Amino acid sequence: MTEVLGVSVGSSAVRMARPDLRLHTSGHRELDFQSDTVDAHWDRAEELAAESIGVVLSQNDGSQVEATGVAYRDQQQFGDIQQAMARQRLYNYRLVPEARAALAYLDASGEIGDFSTIALYDLGSSGLTVSVIDRASGNVLLAERTIDISGDDFDRLICDNQLAKQGVDPQNTLGVQEFTSRCRIAKEQLSTSGAVCLPGESGVILISRESFEALVTVPIEYSARLVRDVISRSPQHVDALFLIGGGARIPLVEAILRSWTGLPVVTPRDPEAVAAKGAALLATPVENPEPTVAAPAQALTGAPDWLSPEPVDRTATSKRKIRGAALVAGGLAVVAALGLALGYGGSEEPASAPTETADTVTGVPSTSSSAASTTTPDTTVTPPPATTEAAPAPAAPVETYEAPQYDEPAPAPAPAPAPAPLIPGLPQIQLPQIQLPPPPVFELPRF
Repeated sequence: MTEVLGVSVGSSAVRMARPDLRLHTSGHRELDFQSDTVDAHWDRAEELAAESIGVVLSQNDGSQVEATGVAYRDQQQFGDIQQAMARQRLYNYRLVPEARAALAYLDASGEIGDFSTIALYDLGSSGLTVSVIDRASGNVLLAERTIDISGDDFDRLICDNQLAKQGVDPQNTLGVQEFTSRCRIAKEQLSTSGAVCLPGESGVILISRESFEALVTVPIEYSARLVRDVISRSPQHVDALFLIGGGARIPLVEAILRSWTGLPVVTPRDPEAVAAKGAALLATPVENPEPTVAAPAQALTGAPDWLSPEPVDRTATSKRKIRGAALVAGGLAVVAALGLALGYGGSEEPASAPTETADTVTGVPSTSSSAASTTTPDTTVTPPPATTEAAPAPAAPVETYEAPQYDEPAPAPAPAPAPAPLIPGLPQIQLPQIQLPPPPVFELPRF
């Protein structure tokens, strides 16, 4: 007997579902599921989901799972699930968006009715996702997610309320974890009970539904405001609002959303397992599930088009590299020819400039002139003699010319400036310096 498996990965639990088509008493087949839940509140949900799938596939109970569908929430979880499955060496599975999986189940179970465009209110442990889906095409027209409201926030509100009453020491980590776990159980029981009393080592949890609703009214109204905003921005008219996820079981959620949106509000059976059931309906076998070098694991696991990389044409890339190399070589040849032409320049006078011709073998220009010399009033310029013998062919087909390097002569010292003439208009005459003797000293006689 062959089966398919559907899995949804939440932050607090991993849910698995197997379709079971049984004959109803009326004679027609009724869609039913066998569901299992694995608590993942203190573990990484993606790793736990991969391990749980591996356990189910390894069971030898007479049934064989041929296809597995895993619902993912966003791109980050898409990659986390792939890595976790690869570590367990599991490759025969399909990844499907949670919104599309939910639509598949609602359509197959008939709970969607005649509505054509629906909005999904998915309140889970880690956050809230509001999506607008077109039933005909299955496309998500608009989606919004927030972590400002979540099932974990409701657990903390109950925990803080009860810790204040019980006097539990917050520094006792083990006690707080156990107490928070029981607060989550109390929240789930309040969906169907008017009051809950849960004794435990860290204290007794005693809370009524009225007290719980007073704690969560403000966050739920905030979520209703978000739903109304998403619906107002939808490109298509929304016909109904469907509540899924564990938070959909809270009666106050349905009441507030109905009064705030004015739309029909539907809560399907087992709202927290809707994504897992839809993933099972969308599960199909994967051809060649083992990863290879030519086919990456992302392509094998059914990654959506917007997550897959664009293909690269390596043949076109090689051709572009060859053409680029040819252009570079041609550019270097042109630069070499210009260097040769500039290295053997002639006279600046057009009439007396010698003509240059390039040797077809060596590529070195040769110079010829019709006159032996050209005389100007100041200088005489003699062109180099014409080349009469062919130069021998070098080893390389093209010879590059390097201009000789000359050392610049040291500048001559500047002459000392001549002293100004004593008489203007006459040349300066340098006189020898004569030292005169000191004047004589006369002494007058004394009388």
